[in-house]
Amino acid sequence: MFQNTLPIVVIGGGFSGTLTAIRLSHRLTETPIILLEETGEAGPGLAYQDSDPSSWLNVPAGKMSAYQEKPDHFLSYARSILGEGVQSEDFLPRRIYGAYLKECLREAQAANPLLTVDRRRAVDLTSPDEKGIARVILKDQSVIETSHVVLATGNQGSAFSSSLWASHTKPARNHEAIGSVSKDDTVLIIGSGLTMIDTVLDLDRRGDAGVIHAISRNGLLPQSFAPSSSRPLPDLDHLPDSNLRKAVRLFRNAIRDHVADGGDWRDVFEAVRSSTPSLWQELSAKDKTKFLRLLSPFWEIHRHQCPQETLHRVRALISSRKLVLHRGTIVSVEKVARGLRMGLAARSRNAPARWLDADHIFDATGPARDINTIRHPLIQNVLRRGFLKADEHRLGAETSADYRAIGRDGKPSRWLFVVGPMLRARYYEATAVSGLRLHAATVGSP
Repeated sequence: MFQNTLPIVVIGGGFSGTLTAIRLSHRLTETPIILLEETGEAGPGLAYQDSDPSSWLNVPAGKMSAYQEKPDHFLSYARSILGEGVQSEDFLPRRIYGAYLKECLREAQAANPLLTVDRRRAVDLTSPDEKGIARVILKDQSVIETSHVVLATGNQGSAFSSSLWASHTKPARNHEAIGSVSKDDTVLIIGSGLTMIDTVLDLDRRGDAGVIHAISRNGLLPQSFAPSSSRPLPDLDHLPDSNLRKAVRLFRNAIRDHVADGGDWRDVFEAVRSSTPSLWQELSAKDKTKFLRLLSPFWEIHRHQCPQETLHRVRALISSRKLVLHRGTIVSVEKVARGLRMGLAARSRNAPARWLDADHIFDATGPARDINTIRHPLIQNVLRRGFLKADEHRLGAETSADYRAIGRDGKPSRWLFVVGPMLRARYYEATAVSGLRLHAATVGSP
């Protein structure tokens, strides 16, 4: 598909962009591949550039290979760095994985010098002219001529960043922000997922924060990870493709039967992983809305698990009242004499609003899904030009089955492709390494 002498430009040097550029360089050995990464080093991206040795992955090493066809690739690298004692089930520091991705990129560049990294910032695109030349406009107003562009900009901003009260918050898992917490300060964290857990444990290690409050609509914590059981994976071919109510009932029955047979509920979630995109695509718009409103919080805490030891530490903090979970909807955030005050609407209409005072508020809501709220000039300009559009559920960008961006006119692009979290609109899940590496390997294939 990408057969041209002009360069191919991949915008975004996180996991998805880096792996896409690497895969293209393997396949198109005579085509220049330019990987644009405006901040830091290409490879780790925001997710894995953490230098804190106490910041850990939430997925075991055996499932983190960058290459699906080489399942032990990361495990072998980790053993070369940390020793042969590293096991497939071990959870490793994020910095090790970031270094691994940089090593993958170095190896690819050594094999193909036409793969280069450019650290300038892309701010706009123009569609191909009559000669088939598209242009990437950079911040310094220079231009890269290209035949195809792959948008791999990753997660831009948080789900709370478009809120009226976002200016009162600090980014979670940000070392500088966490370092601003003084002895016995009260902290509020918006969100109760994996990012919240990382932030709480970071604050607890530092020992400065007083009481930490975590706020979310449902107050649900992620479930703990456990190795697969020895029981055979259940057959889920009987799940209907287009009826949410029936699918949920049969899925619950499959879990019940598997557990009764000595298995673990996590096995069933693992078994359905490869079918999730097709199940999502076959749902009606009405059922998708219902799933997102009623079921997705429960799906997320079971699908995205954390190490058992981590969850034990969090529950110990809850038992000691160092960490307090709250369920409710934020209705206001304002400055007061001694810091900040947050108003929470109770889940019951008859209950009064609650007020929480704090010295700091951290945003741990996770990445923004609605691309219309992203403030990066490149995404704003691509939307303005009609090259890209948000899906009706505001999960990401509309794309075709071969990763082409679908524009405002409803037609798939000839030259603009999308990989990474924006694919959530089509596949529902587009954040785990297992899915992202497959997309990176497939985009632009004949």
